Amino acid sequence: MGVAAFYRWLTRKYPKVQSRVIEEKSGNINGIEIPVDATKPNPNGVEFDNLYLDMNGIVHPCCHPSFKEAPETEEDMMIEVFKCLDRVFNMIRPRKLVYMALDGVAPRAKMNQQRSRRFRAAQEAEEKEREQEKLAEEIFQATGEKQPIPQKPWDSNSITPGTPFMELLAKSLRYYVVLKLNTDPAWKTVKVILSDSNVPGEGEHKIMDYIRRQRMTPAYNPNTSHVLYGLDADLIMLSLATHEPYFRILREDVTWADMLAKPCRKCGKKGHFERDCGGKNHPAPDVDPSTQPFVFAHIDILREYLEYELEPKGPLPSPFNLERAIDDWVFLCFFVGNDFLPHLPSLEIREGAIEKLVEFWKEELTSSGGYITNSGEVDLFRVQPIMDKIGALEEKTFKDRNRQELERERRQQRDKARSERNEENRIEEAAEQMAAVAAANARKQREIAVDEQRKASAKNFTAANDLKARLAAKKLQGPEPTVASLPGDEDVEEDEIMATGTTTILSTAHKRTHSEAEEDEKEGGDYNNNSEPELQKDAMLVDGVMDDETELPTKRARVDEQQESASESQGDSRAEINDDQSTSAIDNDNESEASEAVDPMADQVKFHESGYKQRYYSLKFHISEDDKEEINNIVEHYVRGLCWVLKYYYQGCVSWGWYYPYHYAPLASDFTDLDVMDISFELGSPLRPYEQLMGVLPARSRHNLPKEFSPLMTEVTSPIIDFYPTDFPLDLNGKKFLWQAVILLPFIDQARLLDAVEKVYPRLSPKQIERNERGSELLIVGNANPLYDSLCDIYTTGDPEKKTRLNPKLSGRFSGSVSCNPNYIPHTTYESPLQEVDKPDIENDSSISVIYYHPQTDSSHMCALLPGLAKPRRTLSMADKEFVRTGGKSGFRGPPRTTQYENFRDNSHFYRQRGNDVSQDRGRGPRRYDEQGNENPEYHQYYSSNRGRPQYPHRSHQRPPPPNRPYTHPANHGYSNYHGSNRPMPPQPPRPMAYQPFAGRRATPISAPNVPNPNSRGGYRDGHRDGHRDSHRGGSNGNNNGNWRRGGGSGGGYRGGYRGGYQHGRNGN
Repeated sequence: MGVAAFYRWLTRKYPKVQSRVIEEKSGNINGIEIPVDATKPNPNGVEFDNLYLDMNGIVHPCCHPSFKEAPETEEDMMIEVFKCLDRVFNMIRPRKLVYMALDGVAPRAKMNQQRSRRFRAAQEAEEKEREQEKLAEEIFQATGEKQPIPQKPWDSNSITPGTPFMELLAKSLRYYVVLKLNTDPAWKTVKVILSDSNVPGEGEHKIMDYIRRQRMTPAYNPNTSHVLYGLDADLIMLSLATHEPYFRILREDVTWADMLAKPCRKCGKKGHFERDCGGKNHPAPDVDPSTQPFVFAHIDILREYLEYELEPKGPLPSPFNLERAIDDWVFLCFFVGNDFLPHLPSLEIREGAIEKLVEFWKEELTSSGGYITNSGEVDLFRVQPIMDKIGALEEKTFKDRNRQELERERRQQRDKARSERNEENRIEEAAEQMAAVAAANARKQREIAVDEQRKASAKNFTAANDLKARLAAKKLQGPEPTVASLPGDEDVEEDEIMATGTTTILSTAHKRTHSEAEEDEKEGGDYNNNSEPELQKDAMLVDGVMDDETELPTKRARVDEQQESASESQGDSRAEINDDQSTSAIDNDNESEASEAVDPMADQVKFHESGYKQRYYSLKFHISEDDKEEINNIVEHYVRGLCWVLKYYYQGCVSWGWYYPYHYAPLASDFTDLDVMDISFELGSPLRPYEQLMGVLPARSRHNLPKEFSPLMTEVTSPIIDFYPTDFPLDLNGKKFLWQAVILLPFIDQARLLDAVEKVYPRLSPKQIERNERGSELLIVGNANPLYDSLCDIYTTGDPEKKTRLNPKLSGRFSGSVSCNPNYIPHTTYESPLQEVDKPDIENDSSISVIYYHPQTDSSHMCALLPGLAKPRRTLSMADKEFVRTGGKSGFRGPPRTTQYENFRDNSHFYRQRGNDVSQDRGRGPRRYDEQGNENPEYHQYYSSNRGRPQYPHRSHQRPPPPNRPYTHPANHGYSNYHGSNRPMPPQPPRPMAYQPFAGRRATPISAPNVPNPNSRGGYRDGHRDGHRDSHRGGSNGNNNGNWRRGGGSGGGYRGGYRGGYQHGRNGN
């Protein structure tokens, strides 16, 4: 599990530590899959010797994946494990060894954490079931339809040593290895060590124990390259503890999971990428977990970073020892959290706790010159000053944390209010757009009505003309009846008719008040169903304004897009602030991130207020602040835990029974008199698998144990029934998420547990007893391995228990002893445990399997680089070191994090290097000058405006660089002609002259005093050339004092570069 948020903190502080793995994908021709040929060279450009697999990091994601349906059966889970193993092997392509390690019985200190996590998982499952039952009952009461009972999900607690699932997993892995050794050419010379769950110890620590023991043998090759696959964050510290520089950690890219956890901008749903989304009206696409990229964590680059950061700038009483400094750094990281101890309340990794500890460590190293650790042993006398400084800052740290928390809450409130305002604006704008659309529909209706009126008016015009004609004829014939006596108003003039109609429409429209119009607009009224006067009013409005507002939707769309972009930028900023909330869930082993924050109880401790110490010990430990004896006892337990963890990392488990007997850590200000503490451990022996299961599993998961144990977990009369509470408190301890809560379970009384379990053992069957036995590691090789014949000879000696030492010359400098495997018969048919998923038996098995024993040596682990090591090539540039020195404010910032998976817009221009570090390598791309000062032609090809096109020799920037040789004046020229001086020169004999850039000055002969040899690096010529170069770049890399490589004087730009180089040359550098 490791330190929460540690890996993400590490890769952000030291960005070049992580790099993407180049993976070759399988092909497909006419529907036939073409597998990856792992016999070819590794596409990452380096060949690896050993691959170590922390198998629990593979098993958990395969059995209960996050982004797809879980396999239906346990046999299907085995197939998923095989696929993952194939992928990892094809990526790394180890040439010598594959080490598979399953978690076995853990030390007691680890079991407390396992118990808490498993009990909490069972509690969450029960809560979910109750919610489903309640919902089904509500549906039944409302509709009368009985809902089907959902099938219970597979119990992930089965991934614990001693369960039937782990037995199947061990058999399946042995089958997989034998299958590969018989059929895959890439495996034919590889040695495989399989350490299943019946071998005690955590998987990653079994791997480290193997590496430490191999390093202590004379045959070990110090240039062996290692790759360790695992998800635990503490693998970084374990790898550093080996002092093997050729070491890499392989793991999934957590950024990929982060992107899937964020909602898509197209549909708002999670679990897929925007590039694959079809929109809101399409179902969310499935994400293939096999597309999740992998990354390397380079331990050699991390060592280089630590060398730069840990070495004090001041003088030291003794030479700086990087290996011991790294060991001290690992120890300091334990204070911010680990799997065995709670972290100190005043130390949070997100608040710069590790940086504080390193700063105090460097101060003490400068003053005393001593390191705090030595090969796994802690010098508590040297730890005391560091704890004194941490304790002195404790109160200030709590107040600063509270101030930052209040500021964060205010910022969140502002963001929430801004979001609500934006939402209201969007609703109003949507209503306006709907009104505009309805008005356009009304316009069509109005055009129809006006057209009908025109047709009616045309009939009236015709009738009026006929009437006029008849009246004119009657004037000649005599009086006729008046117009009033005629039926109808056909005698109305056209203008009168049109004017009357218009007046009617306008007068009717004005009868609606302004408030009614606004109400209709806000409601987005259905204009198609309005009354006729309202329809006429809308028609007039459309005539008056619609022509000017037809572009309104387009304009508003552009405004909406700008607002959306701005809100996303703000969201990205907030994501940086809140990112640590998701960081811990991802770094934690198999912990899912809580999707919602819970409303925690009021912080009763209130660290930011006076009297916090009394409240803390009273509420968390139920003791008084004045009880110094008990507080000192708590501190001693914690310090003993720190020493135990360091020994566990460097020497292996020194005590199987030790554990920290409290749920909380003491305050840093109470760490006093550490040097007088007597720290010692008793080794003891590990528990058996069933005993660990009884100690870590809740009663809900009792099906993983033989049924004979069930009464101990469920019956009221059980002597250990108090070990299995169904309801237990959770203390958020000032946090916001449930996964951050402290689970207050009672600690197991080991003596009571063993006494109860021993009474059940006689009732177990032989097969059940076999699952509870301690196992051995297996060494399996194929018939093409040089060890094959010698291992086959072991089975012909007739003594199955005899141990035979391996020959390092045949094994490839691999040491240890082997003996016959009593459960294996060579050269027979290997039976498949997965017949139900069409995995056949292996006929004529040509591999060989033996029991493997680690080499035994008298010496302890050597915390130093081994003799004969060829040190890795240095990777960091000055810009990388500048990034570390300034805390990320300048220098190489790494690749942009927000553009990798397309759920964010491209903000990579924010990561472009600006300022002084541009002159080095701009964070990316080729450098302009190589180490000898020669111009690099690839620089212009990368950065020129004509990038990507053919480069022509006539371009000025393609001129060849000046020759890198000492400058010599030409004959009969006693003055510098660099600036085109036309001054007359007295005749002088030909002789080499020191370079002077200004023509008005006489050149000084080399024989003159205080003039350096022009062959020395730097000098006048280089200073002048660097002055020209730096005048265009704004000075040096980081300090504007001339070029960093040859300058180093004072000033910046042209004259600063010249003067710096001149002074540097005078000093002979």
